[in-house]
Amino acid sequence: MKKLIIYSLTLFLLLLNTVSAAEKFVTSDYKVQTEDGFSICATLKYPKVKNKKEFSTVVLLHSLGYNSDWWEDLPQSLLNEGYAVVTIDLRGHGKSIYNSKLNRTSWKALTNKAFKKYPDDVITVLNYIKTENRRHFFDNWGFVGSDIGAATSVLVANKIEYKPKTIVMLSPVVNAKGLYTPVAVAELNNIDILSISGTTDYEGENSQEYLKKFAQSTFMTYISESKSNGTLILKNDKSVTPLIVKWFESYLK
Repeated sequence: MKKLIIYSLTLFLLLLNTVSAAEKFVTSDYKVQTEDGFSICATLKYPKVKNKKEFSTVVLLHSLGYNSDWWEDLPQSLLNEGYAVVTIDLRGHGKSIYNSKLNRTSWKALTNKAFKKYPDDVITVLNYIKTENRRHFFDNWGFVGSDIGAATSVLVANKIEYKPKTIVMLSPVVNAKGLYTPVAVAELNNIDILSISGTTDYEGENSQEYLKKFAQSTFMTYISESKSNGTLILKNDKSVTPLIVKWFESYLK
């Protein structure tokens, strides 16, 4: 009987902590139609602070073949520091798999022509979130992108009217499915970049050294102890998430 009481009390406390944590943040899910009718899904989450109208925001764009569930503890770490976080499932990934005819379309079936729509897809989502909210999320913001997400973030930053303050790239690429980044990097004025690759991520390391030559602002490189690439770096090297959070403190706080 005593064990049952202790177990019930422990379960109650766990549920109470879960509810309390949920009450600290506001979550909004979006499904945004692109010009060609593809549905892009995104989530905005931010701390629940009474009368607070402006938030510094970090937008997360995942790796090729993954989705927004693969960011490990990075989103929560950013939220705990007071940032708003936008996660987007890129076209053909996660929940963003339905075309204009409501047919399921995986990234594996996309052509380079479709991949080249990624920057416009992201801009469409950000514009929608921006116009649909009374709060301000994009006056002070930045990107974290991983491989194809990193390429997309650079191209978006180059094209979007309201510029991010900084970009963090995991396993950067020079050319991802036709998304060519060197020219865009060269045109990013006053947008500093932190580029991270793993110890065996030779493509990422070579890409970041190549892209660094084009940068007009700070282009910091970091080699993680993780023997992996993309968002898996966050899973296999727990020191990377605090590094990223610290980087944003210099630009968004």
